[in-house]
Amino acid sequence: MGRFLVALALTLGFAVLSAPHASASEGTRWQVTPCASGSKALWLPRVDKFGTDISCTTEEARAAAVKAAVDSGSPTRMMNVAIAFAQQISDKALTAESTCVLGAKGAIGEALGTCVAA
Repeated sequence: MGRFLVALALTLGFAVLSAPHASASEGTRWQVTPCASGSKALWLPRVDKFGTDISCTTEEARAAAVKAAVDSGSPTRMMNVAIAFAQQISDKALTAESTCVLGAKGAIGEALGTCVAA
């Protein structure tokens, strides 16, 4: 059952997150903030509620967060893992010149990106 939920979450995550941003604004740009040496921008599953967060962290710290979420057996936390992975994959196409929606966050290479007014 758990593997089914993860597969379902991945499918839904790709369907939702791979759609083009219909409301991308012309008057916006990505503000790129480099991460400290040894870390990079990674999407992480939230622990206490539905959703994800992005921060500068290490692959090891992310792997520990993912393992804790999966080991919890919580469908919400497992869905958050699937969404975090889908967001990370989707962000591989982002560049500092990509269009964006005001307030959006993303991984621009290994740096954090925030969509701001141009």
